[in-house]
This record gives sequence, C-alpha cells and structure tokens, in this order.
Amino acid sequence: MSASPVTAVPPAPLMPPVPMPAETLPRGPRPKNGPAGWIQTGDYPPMAVKNGESGTTGFTLTIDAKGGVTNCVVVATSGSAALDRATCDLMRVRATFDPALDSAGKPVGGSYTNRTRWVLPAPGPLPQPGEFIFHYVVEADGRQTECRVEKATGAMEPRLKLLGEGCPAVHFREPYKDEQGNPVRRHVTVRQSLVVEP
Repeated sequence: MSASPVTAVPPAPLMPPVPMPAETLPRGPRPKNGPAGWIQTGDYPPMAVKNGESGTTGFTLTIDAKGGVTNCVVVATSGSAALDRATCDLMRVRATFDPALDSAGKPVGGSYTNRTRWVLPAPGPLPQPGEFIFHYVVEADGRQTECRVEKATGAMEPRLKLLGEGCPAVHFREPYKDEQGNPVRRHVTVRQSLVVEP
C-alpha cells in the first residue's frame, strides 16, 4: 500500500491588529481629582454634629468648558440644610474636571451628578484639666526671643510633646512701651489652662 502524498498547508495569514476603539464622542465632564477627596472628615458642619444630623445629599454640578464648577444644585436632600449647604460649598471649592467634549472633541460645558453620604463622626474624648505656662522676652522692636516652657500638665502635656523643646509662636504687632511711650524690652508669661467645673 502506498503512502498518501503529504500536502503542505500554508500558514494562516496574520490578522492585522484590532484597532482600539476611539473615545466615544461626545462625552460628559470627568472628575480630574478623586471625588473621594472632595469632602473630608473635618468638613462635618458643627451644627449638624450638634443636632445629630446625617444623610445622603444628591447634587448636580454645572461645569464650564474649562472644567470649573459654576453651579451646584441639591437634587436629593439629606434632610439636613447644613449638610446640603456644606455639600455644595465644598464642591464649588474642591471639585475639578476635565471638561465635556462635543462630537468634534471640542471642550464644552456640561453637568455632573453624584451623591455624598454624611456619617456622623465618632465623639472625641472629653477635655481633661491641665495647665501650660511659658515665658517670652519681647524685645524693644517687638521681636519674640528667649522662649522657654515652664510647665505642662494634664491635657496640655501632649501639646508640649508636639512642640518639642520649642514654644508656640506668638506674634506681637508692636513692642511694649514705658510711661513716656518709648519701646522697651519686657518679660512675658503666658498661662493657658483648662478647668473642668463640677
């Protein structure tokens, strides 16, 4: 029995690379900085904390052709006027965008809608009694010199650790003066204390 002739099969032609799809235009504005950073823990309105208010605020921003926020409208209230107002105030200051693009890729105005959830911060520790005493020398030209810490107790001790061996900065607008109105050098003692009344 004779063997069948082997026929060489040419390799399949290489497929050309599939082009990545171009960006779909037109498109809306895109956040340039992360929305998670637009509202931070320390931004909680004190009145809302005092009243125990929390909730989710829905908002729509108007974005100009340069990516700037020109307006903010609350579209879903959190139930707290303070939280809704703070949301828009912070959006106007912190939110930045790559502007919307029209079908030709030209920057145009647009809008952006999102929401933020306000969660009441955990209560801080109760203030504790303490005292902080430090001395300055104020020169005749108003400069502060020769500062030293004399005492830091109780709640004030952490402040001393933050300052290290230094003193908190105090700025004097003008020097002390004697009875004739002439600038003079003076020693100044500053006492800060926290007293908890029963």
